[in-house]
Amino acid sequence: MLGRLFPRGRAADLAAIQHLNWDAAPGPAGGLERRYRAHAQVLVLSLPIVRWPNVGGGSAVWRETSSPEKSVLRFLEFNGFSNPARAAGLNRLGFIREISRVQGSAGESLYFGLMTASPEETAEEARKALHPKGKQAAYTAIDGRLDGAGVATVVAHFTAPSEWSVANRNDLIQLARSALAMTPARAPEGEARGVEIRPFLQTLADALRQADSAERRFAYSGRFYRLSLERAPDPKATTAFRQRGLAGSGKQVVRVSGKLRRESGGKQTNFRLWVEDGAAQPVPLRIEYQAKSYLRLIFEAEA
Repeated sequence: MLGRLFPRGRAADLAAIQHLNWDAAPGPAGGLERRYRAHAQVLVLSLPIVRWPNVGGGSAVWRETSSPEKSVLRFLEFNGFSNPARAAGLNRLGFIREISRVQGSAGESLYFGLMTASPEETAEEARKALHPKGKQAAYTAIDGRLDGAGVATVVAHFTAPSEWSVANRNDLIQLARSALAMTPARAPEGEARGVEIRPFLQTLADALRQADSAERRFAYSGRFYRLSLERAPDPKATTAFRQRGLAGSGKQVVRVSGKLRRESGGKQTNFRLWVEDGAAQPVPLRIEYQAKSYLRLIFEAEA
């Protein structure tokens, strides 16, 4: 496996190092997990014309520990899924998990995820995808490692029974792992340029802890991206989240507007998050994500 992911000659050196692995992930004690209800909006000229409430759900996990050697171990995960009974038969799910270990300026990160393939690019194509009749659904899986040796990524495609849902996540992970094991690594697009680089969720988590706006570089799927965030107080959201018991008394909620762009060019992705200002683990209270030009997904935290 190491020989496939890293250049020849480097694999032997890496094998002698105790690499980060998923078994090292911190337990739930001291962590934070938040569950969401998902809503969808169909957009025309960026304006919502159809609103689908409670079409699915999701969750976010943040677990972090520190060691006497001053290393920080952090596990992050986001999971989202649709409820076919409330989403016109559309059965979609996806999740990404990451673990990162940082000591001083050195670090190592792993990430793994899978999602239902969603090739629709227009509202008309999306309409035709409702109430699917196929017996198999297509998925994409990704497995990556980032450390001082470089960026390693494997992307694989597989199929699973179309009726499988989030309840079959462990089965999907097994199929994904099998497909990944038979797929060659993807060559990175660009160079890390000697700077320690992290995957998306880890980069976002670091930026959310900053009091000011931020711009950072990250790697995902063998490609390099830029993440920029702008923060602004949101008194209305503060009141609403306090009333629901999701923000502490005296705590403020800020709106974080984010932009993602690929360094080699391409379409910009926009999203917005609402987080409690100054939280040690700023897991979002609300997430708005423009998944397609015609579709906005909203994940609202449950009380």
